[in-house]
Amino acid sequence: MVKRANKADPPPATRRRGARRLVSVALTLGFAVLVLFGLSVVGDAARRNIGPRDRYAVRFADIRCGAPPNTTRETFLVEVRYAANAEATFQSLDTDLKKKLTTAFAAHPWVANVDAVTIVPPNEVTVALTFRIPVLAIPRAGGDRALDVKGVLLPTSAQTDSLPRLLNAPTLPPNAVAGQPWPDDAVVRAAPVAAEYKPLTIERTQQGWELILPNNQKLVVAK
Repeated sequence: MVKRANKADPPPATRRRGARRLVSVALTLGFAVLVLFGLSVVGDAARRNIGPRDRYAVRFADIRCGAPPNTTRETFLVEVRYAANAEATFQSLDTDLKKKLTTAFAAHPWVANVDAVTIVPPNEVTVALTFRIPVLAIPRAGGDRALDVKGVLLPTSAQTDSLPRLLNAPTLPPNAVAGQPWPDDAVVRAAPVAAEYKPLTIERTQQGWELILPNNQKLVVAK
């Protein structure tokens, strides 16, 4: 007995073509889904990266800190940024920010120590500083220069009118740099003596440091 073909069933070739079309459609849809998913992931990542950059951006000029004598905070921050070659803005989320700011501020000749760097997200940054204190004036024809207790040369903005004056001080070399010790050991040693006794003048002699005190009495302190 011969089995007759069911007229409702399509030929094998037709079925294969239909299957191929289904596979092609499925692959196309799958690829489209992957592309859309990838674009979504990239967009989310971009938003995550750009968002914090905007929100946590801090202007160097907005750092909270004190200022040296006779200098405004704004001018001081300009000087610090210039010396450190720092950018106008930075990210408060930067994991190295405390180290970077400590290095930048410590390089300024008025700064004796960077005590702390406090970061309060998103954009509040405070730097606590200890500034150098002028204790000794070195008379010079072009204008007296001040030293701190460690003999460090201070910027020309440091006032010298009320400071003890070191007599017969050696000439300041042209390559002397503010923020560095005066390049003469005797001058460096005179600074703590002046800070302790606060005389009108101090002079190095063979017997020691000869001081003229505010009451005009003479005092000799061993070297």
